[in-house]
Amino acid sequence: MCLSSVYRKGADENVFLCKNIARVIPGENEVVVYDLMGKKTSIPGRILNIDLLENMILIEGETA
Repeated sequence: MCLSSVYRKGADENVFLCKNIARVIPGENEVVVYDLMGKKTSIPGRILNIDLLENMILIEGETA
């Protein structure tokens, strides 16, 4: 099973948002993610990059 962590792109370094993400649903102005237990999190912004080898999803956009 491949689970990922979500980060927000920062000016100097990426900021950790959540982990154990099993499902990703991109929208126009937000990304909705679900963790292993089914907890839903809505993150304002858009997907910048998904790296499956590093299990990392990078979001860019303004902070909630």
